[in-house]
Amino acid sequence: MANYYPVSLNLENKKCLVAGAGAVAQRKVRRLLECKARVEVISPEIAPPLRALAKAKKIIYKNRRVSLRDLNNVHLVISATDDRKINSLISSYCLKKGALINVVDSPKECNFILPSIVRRGALTIAISTDGISPALSKKIRQDLEQKFGPEYARLLRMMKKIRPTVLKNIKSPKSRMAFFKKVIQNA
Repeated sequence: MANYYPVSLNLENKKCLVAGAGAVAQRKVRRLLECKARVEVISPEIAPPLRALAKAKKIIYKNRRVSLRDLNNVHLVISATDDRKINSLISSYCLKKGALINVVDSPKECNFILPSIVRRGALTIAISTDGISPALSKKIRQDLEQKFGPEYARLLRMMKKIRPTVLKNIKSPKSRMAFFKKVIQNA
């Protein structure tokens, strides 16, 4: 099992492809849209929530099976079909091309895995077990959702507003650190 390097990707306006359009694909599409990615879904069948996103022009939907040509010039691919052969073919092609590929429920065919996440505004907490136990990641996520509420989103909105002024007016790095520490402790 690989030891994964945690990273946050900027996917804004990047073309991302999701092969498949079932329940798992829906979750992946939602996360990509949260990151303002340009999402294309290719599948011969589509679940109603994804159909609604396509109708609202939030995603591009192609009603057919994915082909290898579809994988060219794509920043990131998520393969979420029920067909192991198609998932493996997509994985092999992407790995050969050096493209980012995630095959749901098959870490050995991926060059990245998706963590379970808690989002509170600009706060993102990612939980990963390196693909060993998605169930444990989910449990930890649920525990953290109870601990970190909407007040953290408010705190970060405030920090975003005051940080430029503090950086401009408090020249000493040590004094800035003390100021930010005090703000956070009193929040």
